[in-house]
Amino acid sequence: MRNHLRRALLTSTTMLACAATALGTTLHQESFDSGAANDGAWQFFGTDSFPAAGGNPGAWLRSQNLDTFAPRARTTASLSTFVGDYRAKGVTAFGFDLRTDYVDFSAAGRPATLMLIHDNGTPGNVFDDTAAYYVGPDVPVPGDGWVSFDYPLPADSDVLPAGWALLNLGDSGAPAAHTWSQVVQSVSRVEILYGHPEFFYIFQMWHVGLDNPRIDIMKEPTNPADINGDGTVDLQDLLVLLASWGPCADCPADIDGSGEVDFADLLALLTAWD
Repeated sequence: MRNHLRRALLTSTTMLACAATALGTTLHQESFDSGAANDGAWQFFGTDSFPAAGGNPGAWLRSQNLDTFAPRARTTASLSTFVGDYRAKGVTAFGFDLRTDYVDFSAAGRPATLMLIHDNGTPGNVFDDTAAYYVGPDVPVPGDGWVSFDYPLPADSDVLPAGWALLNLGDSGAPAAHTWSQVVQSVSRVEILYGHPEFFYIFQMWHVGLDNPRIDIMKEPTNPADINGDGTVDLQDLLVLLASWGPCADCPADIDGSGEVDFADLLALLTAWD
């Protein structure tokens, strides 16, 4: 019953997100065509690789021999479209695709949880971090293939939105150290967790995959050189451009739309520098 209710809620919010898209949201989606140079530097921290085929479709992030109580895909880049000030970007939704190819015992009954982490300005210390999280439908089990998940993310809300909760990562029994507004205005990393962040699970061996992490942004940058959409062309945009260098289809850093991030895009960015 709980999962049926969650799926109904997500279905309705996805319909709202689609309606918002029709009104002018921008979808930023990472296809993993650039492998490890993907926007966000996504990792599982198992034996990670980026096969060119088998994704949903095309390239994907595959992790094998992952010995953990709960697989956790996460961004590791400090500068990317997936982190920063979600409110300034006008974020309205977040989605991704998962698959589970193997697990020792069972993946049944584990929800797919989206977590936005605020690191309190101390990236080396997880004990003062606050997570805003949304518990979604269950993760796929072996044989399900790719399953898509989409979550409402009203970053413009001044109060904790329905379906979202806050968690003190340093001490799960203590109140969260930061508010919803503080978290969404300074997202340090994103995590996609196989399970509920406040539940305990046994360690198992996993083979899993991630594809198409995506974020809906209401305020499309008026300047294409503003790659991360924060309203300013600056060092953060330059770093994203350099990290995306080379062939990059449908890549925000491909300012001139040539299909490749190159010196022409670098010149366009420097010309637009604020």
